[in-house]
Amino acid sequence: MKPSIVLIVFLGVLLGGCASPKTVQEVKAAQGQGVTRVYQAGSAQVHAAVLAAAKAKGLEVVEDDPAKGRVILSHGVTALSWGEKIGVFLKPSGANATQVEVVSKPVMETLNYPPDWPKIMLDQIDVELKQAK
Repeated sequence: MKPSIVLIVFLGVLLGGCASPKTVQEVKAAQGQGVTRVYQAGSAQVHAAVLAAAKAKGLEVVEDDPAKGRVILSHGVTALSWGEKIGVFLKPSGANATQVEVVSKPVMETLNYPPDWPKIMLDQIDVELKQAK
């Protein structure tokens, strides 16, 4: 067997055995472990800003459930990452305020250097809310 084929098979086994893909359920289960920020706006306005922020950042909406205050997003493979699943959780926080939590989980743990999606999303939500005023 050629050495290059052996190396490819070895790397495939190594990567497949050390990492398991993150599912939407795992991202949902991570609620409470993310980065939060409170916005001075109602839930419907913040929800719209979340969707606009996702679009602005090139993220795919996997699940959108305004009644549960949850948006699940996906980002594909890049040069430094196998992709991420991103959970955005909204919760009313007092009069006309909404708490947003962002949790990002890499699709594959090995050799993964994803962007800081919580910061990116929270900052973009802020931009979208300011533009909406």
